[in-house]
Amino acid sequence: MSENPTPSLSQYFGSNDMNDDKEKTIDLSQEVGDASTKINNLKLDDNPPSANRNEPEVCRIFAETPPQPKDRTTSFFDLIGNNHNVGTRGLISDLEITSNNDDGYCPRVALGSEADRRRDAWIPSEKTRQCLIACSTATPGTYFPERELLTMPGVLLEEDLGDNIVEAVTLCLGEAEAAQRSILTESDVTQDERGLRELVQAGSYRAAINLTARLLTIYGQGRGRAGHPSKHSPHSLQLWFTRIALLVKTKAFAVAQSEAAPFGQLDKPDVFYQFYPEMYGGRPGSIASFSFRLLLSELPMHCGKPKDSLTKLYKMKSTIKQMLDNLKQGLCEDGSPMEISESDRADSVRLWVGRETRVMHSIVNCALALKDYELAMVIMEELCHRDGSPRHMLYSALGRLRLQVGDIAGAESCFDEARALKGNAMDLREYVDRGLLAVAQNSFDEAYISFQQASLLEPTNIMILNNMGVCLLYGGHLKEAIKVLETAIETNPVHALHESLLLNLCTLYDMESSKGRMKKFALLRQISRYQADAPTTILEKLYG
Repeated sequence: MSENPTPSLSQYFGSNDMNDDKEKTIDLSQEVGDASTKINNLKLDDNPPSANRNEPEVCRIFAETPPQPKDRTTSFFDLIGNNHNVGTRGLISDLEITSNNDDGYCPRVALGSEADRRRDAWIPSEKTRQCLIACSTATPGTYFPERELLTMPGVLLEEDLGDNIVEAVTLCLGEAEAAQRSILTESDVTQDERGLRELVQAGSYRAAINLTARLLTIYGQGRGRAGHPSKHSPHSLQLWFTRIALLVKTKAFAVAQSEAAPFGQLDKPDVFYQFYPEMYGGRPGSIASFSFRLLLSELPMHCGKPKDSLTKLYKMKSTIKQMLDNLKQGLCEDGSPMEISESDRADSVRLWVGRETRVMHSIVNCALALKDYELAMVIMEELCHRDGSPRHMLYSALGRLRLQVGDIAGAESCFDEARALKGNAMDLREYVDRGLLAVAQNSFDEAYISFQQASLLEPTNIMILNNMGVCLLYGGHLKEAIKVLETAIETNPVHALHESLLLNLCTLYDMESSKGRMKKFALLRQISRYQADAPTTILEKLYG
């Protein structure tokens, strides 16, 4: 390829203008139009919406590599319940802006403590509330709710998921190469929570999904059990949360949506403790975790229906607001007149303000999926002014969002505010902000230097390496761009065999020469050696 001083990412990677006639447009001045075009060619998140899954991927210049979960002495389900790396990520979570709350790290099976009551609080709908009252006041064994009031899930996948990498290797490299592959499967681990933790930590997500099917069978919710009544427990619902989160992680969106459908918004009576008075002694609250509620609200967004997600997220936000109002009026979260100490009330307010913030993060990501940048910026501004918020991180995120809509001056102002709030020496975030600003101003050499400085602080950060490659590409240096990404894989194959980097490298190979197919096969060999799972989009790129 001949060097071109200003190559177009749209030309190389494909347009990103899906369904523009349905999306809200932003009225921008002509002055920032050119920069807006360049930034809009860059993805905001690590996982594209389902509508765009067949398009070539551009460098995700706004995306940051998910932090690796730290080893904790907690239940696996509690870990995954608070770990957004499992699902699809967006602008807020990529920027590592965390909410100050305790959700997910309390034992789900503990009974009776104030922390449990606080964590499990939720306001059911009026119909559900009446059913719970009837259930808790009836003579044991005499109350039988209508079928429509029951949550009746079941595993819908008829067969276990296979090893899609070994299938690709067999097709492209032969059976001898495939025979050398060795990974952890659901049959290699203990058939319990510990085994599930081991599979997820090894990256064997498909095997983990298979194991959840086996474990759910114990609760009468396995294959062929959808539509049949069964009892729910904290453990069974956390299994379902884990399964659906992993289905999203592996981009099995249609299956995730179908298997999640019986849960609705987790408002049916049998997912509340009061439904089982003989088991929980009248304990109030939701058996399902808050993170499960949030995942179910976000799920339509992953399935190409962000408007549905927005409706569900605002409903969650409204419920949380009512719970906070109840606390401020001296009541419990659900409005009941229970006595709570001032310190416990303060802890409850802190927890639910943190959870409200998490919902607002999801609303921002949903607004971005809808290209409703105005809504995203309004929510971001509100987050910036919340007490105790990481304001310098939020202003940095807001600046990147303003770049997305072409508002360079506004972005620079946000970056300046973030720098003033943080003070001290420049950190990785500030170098990345400078690089993004330089890209928007067509200063690709300057942007490359900023990303290079950021890379010195965090050499394994995939987002930064992708940005370095795209700056070289914009400058017409295709071979150098390829070298940056290849070196990342050679240096740290376990970490660098990341979806966004692989998609970009495959596309660059296609642009470089007819030898691209053999180079892709070499990548497939690396994936087979170092990865337990790989998205289908990657494998299709490698042998397509």
